[in-house]
Amino acid sequence: MLAHMSSSPGRSVLGAVLIAAVVSLAITALRLYGEVQKWAPEVFRTDPGSPNAWFGITFLVIPFGFWFGRRLAANGHRPAHVGKTMLFAIVGMAVVAGVMYVVINHLKDWTVRAYLMNGGAVAAGLFLFAAWRRAWLTLVAYGLLARIPVVAAQYFSIQNGWDTHFAKGPPESNPADALFLLTMAQSFFWPFGFTVLVGGLFAAIGAATVRR
Repeated sequence: MLAHMSSSPGRSVLGAVLIAAVVSLAITALRLYGEVQKWAPEVFRTDPGSPNAWFGITFLVIPFGFWFGRRLAANGHRPAHVGKTMLFAIVGMAVVAGVMYVVINHLKDWTVRAYLMNGGAVAAGLFLFAAWRRAWLTLVAYGLLARIPVVAAQYFSIQNGWDTHFAKGPPESNPADALFLLTMAQSFFWPFGFTVLVGGLFAAIGAATVRR
C-alpha cells in the first residue's frame, strides 16, 4: 500500500501521510499521558468515548484530508469528477449513520452491534473507492497509521487499570468486552469508514483548489 504511494510522482503524498501519522501519534501519546496524570479534565476527558473532547485525533482527518487531496491533485491524481466524489462521500456517511441508527435501536448485543457497525462502515467506505481510488488508498494508509497507536493505548490502559477513555467501551456494554469492542472500532470503523469518508470529502475539496 505505502510502496504503491511512494512511486513517482506520489512520493510527496507518502511524505504527507507520514507527517500526519507522526502528528497523530504525538497527540495520542500526549492525551494518554494527560489522562493518566489527571491533567485538566475539561481537556483530557476520561469518560467513555469523550464525545465532546476537542483534544484528540478524530478531527485531524479534516485538515489532513484537505492536504492529501491537494497533494494528490498536484501530482496528477485528482478525482475524475470532484462533485461525484463529494456526493459519494456524503452518501457513504449517510449509510454509516443509517446502519448505526438501526443497529443501536434494534439490537442489544454489543458483539453483534460491533460486527454490523464496523462491517457497515467498511462497506460504506467503498463509496470513495469507487469515486477516487487514490484518495481511498491514501486515507486508509493514514487511518491505519493513526489508529494503531490508539489500539496500543487501549490495550495498556485496560491491562494496567488506568482511568482513561481509552480503557472504556461503549456505554451499557460489558466491561469484559471493552478491548474487543474498542479494537474492532479502531481497526475497521475509524480507518476504513470515518477517515475514508470524511477525509475523502475534504480531499475532494482540497483537490478542487489545485489548478489543472
